[in-house]
Amino acid sequence: MTLPLPLRNRLAELVLDAFDDIEARRTLEAVAAFCRSPDSRGDAEAAARLPALGWFELDGRTGVRLLGAYRAHRGVLCRRAEAAAAIFRARHDVPEGGTLRGLLARAALLAERGLFFEVHELLEPRWMRAEGAERVALQGLIQVAVAFHHAENGNRDGAVSLLTEGLAKLGAAGASLPLDTQGWQARLAECLGALREGRSVPEPPLWPIPEPLLIP
Repeated sequence: MTLPLPLRNRLAELVLDAFDDIEARRTLEAVAAFCRSPDSRGDAEAAARLPALGWFELDGRTGVRLLGAYRAHRGVLCRRAEAAAAIFRARHDVPEGGTLRGLLARAALLAERGLFFEVHELLEPRWMRAEGAERVALQGLIQVAVAFHHAENGNRDGAVSLLTEGLAKLGAAGASLPLDTQGWQARLAECLGALREGRSVPEPPLWPIPEPLLIP
């Protein structure tokens, strides 16, 4: 099941904001705390952050609850929110987002947790400003991320199309990014073959990290 667009987009915005904003990080953790417990009254401060997101409403019995239109999507929302919150629990620092290497390191952290839509949202602004081979390579990374997002949501045709295009762009761009993608592209090609043949959707290969290593 995919998230409704307003929910998907606002969650992605919150996740990306959490890299630089401690308040966004706390709100993300509040969502994860809500997901871990059906009774949100245990942490009043965390629960108070939720209604402003636009997904929750006050409830006299439990404190807050998801709006009716979103309750059927709780499982997907909670899985993604918990995956994102875990990034920041596991780290005392995050890569600097103002550099290309830092941005690519952030993309790897998101991809490691299966947050491929957020990878797309993270990289797209840089791609729009880029030129030449860097622009081609960034578009290739974005298309690979969206391909795995499609695969996760059962859109096999979309995954095949985007992964094909992404691999072509990464191959054409060469070594234009501080990433070693040669072996990664080979594993992506194996995933593409499985998708084309109708086999089980394979696990995405580990996303490449910038060189020199920025992620311990």
